[in-house]
Amino acid sequence: MEWLIDNVLPATLDVEPIGLHVVPMIKQKKIYICINKKGGQACIGPKSREVFRALHQRARERGGEVEVQRIECMGYCSDGPNVKIHGGGVFNEVELSDVERILDEAEHP
Repeated sequence: MEWLIDNVLPATLDVEPIGLHVVPMIKQKKIYICINKKGGQACIGPKSREVFRALHQRARERGGEVEVQRIECMGYCSDGPNVKIHGGGVFNEVELSDVERILDEAEHP
């Protein structure tokens, strides 16, 4: 890589190299919570809203390493509220008491 910077780039760009800067990208982990508004039993009930608010607030308080997003449907309507960790597990019938455990699992899979 150094040879490329020293030899090829100056010749093709007619400039002097000033160095290579590498900026690490921190990939934010994501948690999805269903907020579907289907008729009958659905995730959007009051319990789901409470769980969303608690996940969102605790994620921010813990440093924002985890982003909490609302999605439309996971297909488990009768088992809601439903939470999915991106690249991880699905949690059904989530209670407020599950919030810390879900965030722990998202932060340290």
